[in-house]
Amino acid sequence: MSFLAEPKGYTPGEFADFVEGLAWNGWRPKFVTLHNTAVPTLAAWLDSNHAAKQRIESQRHYERDILHWHSGVHLFVAPNLIWNLCDLTQDGVSVSCWNHRTLGIEMIGDYATEAFDSGAGARVRDNAVAAMAILHRKLGLRPDHYRMGLCGLHFHRECSRDHHDCPGRNVVKADVVARILKEMAALSRAAVPRGADPSTSGESICSG
Repeated sequence: MSFLAEPKGYTPGEFADFVEGLAWNGWRPKFVTLHNTAVPTLAAWLDSNHAAKQRIESQRHYERDILHWHSGVHLFVAPNLIWNLCDLTQDGVSVSCWNHRTLGIEMIGDYATEAFDSGAGARVRDNAVAAMAILHRKLGLRPDHYRMGLCGLHFHRECSRDHHDCPGRNVVKADVVARILKEMAALSRAAVPRGADPSTSGESICSG
């Protein structure tokens, strides 16, 4: 099982340091699939009296002990932290069409009805974009050049088997992809020596 013994929350900077130390020696994801929780809504999450870690641990308990999954969604993204629930170097369970190919990222909120471009929703968006940029850059992937089941950023709703309108109509893929690419470029500029090429082209190859 790839559920972590204890979920860990990271700021984007802390998450970048964590991911930098990882190695994908066996299973290797081809792309990221983006989700939203719907339940809880972002409003319910913000109003809850329970600590964020308790709520994340409840999600892990549901997936691991009630559904008996061997793994779950890799990351849960909240307005303040990026929560890691499952080993990022092992496959997860989040979308039946391509679990074995993807990293699953769940955003707290119901973005069929809640704002994704302002307030707490925009903070969730920015943390998700940061996490995806870090992972794409580390793995040599790109969020664009989409081919279903092969490469590029995927939305859960693109899996016809699951019948989920996820991550919600307020999440526009072209906007998210542009934001990821912009953040990847910023990460590259910060990492390379002066005069080097801060390319974000990645080395992703679409293949079966």
